[in-house]
Amino acid sequence: MKEPIRIDLLEKYIKGDCTEAEIALIKQWYLSFEHEDDHVSALSPAREKELEEQIYFSIIANLDLADAQPGTEKPAKVIAFRKWYAIAAAAVAVLALSVLAVIYTKKTDPQQLAVSPVNDVQLFNVTNSTPHIYKVTLPDSSSVWLHPSAKISYPNVFADGSRQVTISGECFFEVTKNPKRPFIISSRSIVTKVWGTSFLVRDDEQSNVADVSVLTGKVSVSMKPSGKNGVISTRLTKDEVMIYPHQKAVYLNDKHLLTAQQVEATSAVKQYRRLHLVFDNKPLRNIIPVLDSAFNVNITISNEKLNHYILNADFEGFNLPDVLDAIKKSLNVDYTIENNHIELK
Repeated sequence: MKEPIRIDLLEKYIKGDCTEAEIALIKQWYLSFEHEDDHVSALSPAREKELEEQIYFSIIANLDLADAQPGTEKPAKVIAFRKWYAIAAAAVAVLALSVLAVIYTKKTDPQQLAVSPVNDVQLFNVTNSTPHIYKVTLPDSSSVWLHPSAKISYPNVFADGSRQVTISGECFFEVTKNPKRPFIISSRSIVTKVWGTSFLVRDDEQSNVADVSVLTGKVSVSMKPSGKNGVISTRLTKDEVMIYPHQKAVYLNDKHLLTAQQVEATSAVKQYRRLHLVFDNKPLRNIIPVLDSAFNVNITISNEKLNHYILNADFEGFNLPDVLDAIKKSLNVDYTIENNHIELK
């Protein structure tokens, strides 16, 4: 039996108040379950679905969020999001010791997490193999949203002189300001240096084009040094292109050409604007057009009954991935995203 972790520490982690050392401790505890029997993988799909529903309805009953019980018809779902998040945070801490070992160590976990020790530093490699957007919180409290198939590699503790990560695919960053420790992103063909900002990086093996778009603040972009021993400077150099909001740096791999362009905010960047949207007992069919307009996306529903779900939602300071995650968890619906098209099902 693993040594249980303190519940107050889990509550701090959920709230984002942990120190880097406490984050490393929680991740070490989480990974300690990797080789234990998860009690789930051997179940049939039908039994696994039954267990999932039992856990879901047990949580709902205990939190008094709804009157629905297994075997009864579910009413139209009504969720007050502020209350839901506050209660859910406490519920996760209480249920952690009995449930996390079962759910988080499932061998089918779509967010693949690998840990590679490098000297005394642990390197975390996260791959988003889901059709959703997946959020990662870094040791300095910076946030990264990984789009489907995107990857990120980062240490459990950043170096004293800089904060360096490696990515592949499409990732949106909100970086914690720290002028003394520049934040540096290395991808296949470009290097992005951050000066306290939020921005989108797209660079993967399948595309000839890499680009960086800024939502707030400023970043500098340069071509990645050639060769395995190419050194990345932590200082601003003359070869870098500085970009600001409504600008985009574009690198063409075949031409080895890096340019800055003046652009309107793209739909990919608009998805990360933090807005205040309030819906007072509105059906989902009336909420979707508002989200489409606010985030410049196209949301469709594959299951007609979802249109009748009623939401009482206060999305204060939410970006689109936050909204989708809240709807997914509270209404027990799934979604897929490709570019600016989203399907709820």
